[in-house]
Order: sequence, then structure tokens, then C-alpha cells
Amino acid sequence: MSDELDILASGVFAAQHIALTYGPYCPPPPDILSRIEARWTEYTHAANRDGRTLFNSPVAYLKSASVNSGILHLELAETDYKTFFVTTLRDRAWFKLNSPSTITPALGNSILLTHADKAYLGVRSKAVAAYPHWAHLFGGVLDWPEQRGNTAEVLLEHLYRELAEELGIGANYLTAPPRVLGLMRDPVLAQPELVWHGELNEPLQVHGNALNAQEHDTILAVPLAETRFDGPPRTPVCAAAIGVAMRLTGHR
Repeated sequence: MSDELDILASGVFAAQHIALTYGPYCPPPPDILSRIEARWTEYTHAANRDGRTLFNSPVAYLKSASVNSGILHLELAETDYKTFFVTTLRDRAWFKLNSPSTITPALGNSILLTHADKAYLGVRSKAVAAYPHWAHLFGGVLDWPEQRGNTAEVLLEHLYRELAEELGIGANYLTAPPRVLGLMRDPVLAQPELVWHGELNEPLQVHGNALNAQEHDTILAVPLAETRFDGPPRTPVCAAAIGVAMRLTGHR
């Protein structure tokens, strides 16, 4: 795995320029499923010992992505977080050698929030499965949609739900519907992530207990043009998103 971020689709895409299709569900063969179950049990026990919790739920993984005539096409299929966690996040080397077809890279769906010359980042808590104590965007793994629409509405509904859960804010806090900055694949996690950008009406203020402590320890307000960063490290996707936003907004 390269240490460099993979750009799977570049360009700025408004919601109306995103199209979704859905592939068939292909469960792992019984022997592989048994291994996934066994490893998931081990990982959940270890997480519990460390004061963390792993939840299993249906999620969407990215089968393919392409850009044709200015439209970003995403093909999704159903998996669950357990299979994604074991085959992609934790035991990828084993599965690449023994069962590469069962690696299921769930699609991340996140947003860079900005206001004027500031970017807002969440410092991930120790309870999360990946990149604890790193600065990242807000969002998460895309839930498998109950209504499988073919437009970006599926993605936006999930994104707004994540913002409500993590920050207590909704779509009305944005000056306009967010736009996709690109589809990127994290070099460490091998997870594709759809990265949006949204401009806030006013500086982000998280009131009371709105900040989800299971997700983030705190929120940072970082100058977009800042070249030196003394805080926690930024995930590769986070750093790339800020770079794209800087170019779009004229911050150098």
C-alpha cells in the first residue's frame, strides 16, 4: 500500500452531478464468513477491554467509481461494518493473499466545514476505531440506505444525519447545499471517502452537550491558509480536503 493518498475521482461536483447505482449483495463463502466472525469477536473483546465499543450495522461499500460527461457515478453494494472492519481495516494483508474478492471497502461520507477563512475539524476520540486523537472531517461510513435512490439525496441525508449526531447542527446552518471536492482513498485504511465542502452561515458554535464525545474530544478552528500546524496530526483525507478548499476559495 502506497503512503500517498489515492484520488479516485477529482473535480467539484454539485449534488445534481452525482448518480448512484447498486450492485448485488454477495456474501462471503462460509469458510471466510467463519473467519470474519471469529476475528470480529476477538476485536470486539479487545475494544471492550480498552473502553471502546464496536457496533455492527449494514453499510455501503464502493464497488466502482467513474466520471463521465461531468457526472460522478458511484456503484454501491451492501455489506456490514463487521465485514468492512475485518477485511479492510484490520486483516487486509491476510485477505489480499487468501481471499481478495471479499475485501469490502465501505464508503466514507464526510464534510469539510468552513466559515470565511476558517476550517472546522473534529479531534477524534480514543473510542473510535481508526485515527484516534487525529484531526478529521465530520461524517462517517455510509449507512446502507433503506430507500435506494439513484441521486445524491441518499448521500446528503446521511451527511446531515451525521452532522446532527456529531455537532447538533442541520442543513440550515449552511449557506448553500454542499459540493463534493473529490473521492479519495486513505493510504493507511484503504477506505474510499467522498469528501464534501460546506460553508457555514456563521462561526461554528457547539452548545451544551451537542458535541458527541464518543466521536470527538474537541473541535478545532484552523485558518485555511495556515502552513504550519502545531495541533494534532490531520488525516491524509483531511489535509487533502483543506488543500482543495484553499484553491477553490483563493487562499494560498
